Amino acid sequence: MTISLSRVLSLIVVAVAYVRAWSIPNGFWIVTLVCGPLLTLIWFPQQIDDLTFGAWYRGYQIDSHTPGIAIAAMGWLFLLLFALAVFLAHRPGIR
Repeated sequence: MTISLSRVLSLIVVAVAYVRAWSIPNGFWIVTLVCGPLLTLIWFPQQIDDLTFGAWYRGYQIDSHTPGIAIAAMGWLFLLLFALAVFLAHRPGIR
C-alpha cells in the first residue's frame, strides 16, 4: 500500500474536522462514524469497485467497472461537504 497525496490530504481534513468538532457534543463519534466510510472510498476505490462488479441490484447485474477516480472523487466530495458542515455547526457563543 502506497501513501499518496490524496490519502495524506484526506487525513489532514479529518484531523481538522476532529479539532473543530471538539466543542460539539459527541463530536468525536460523529466525525468517526461519518469519516470512516468516506476514507474507505478515498483510500480503496479499486477494491470497492471489485466488490460491486458483478453484483445483482433490482434484477440487473452490474456489468461495467466504475473508474477508481470517480469513486475517490465521490468520497472527496462528501468528505469536504461534511467538513464544511462541521465548521458551520460550530457556534462560538454557545457551549
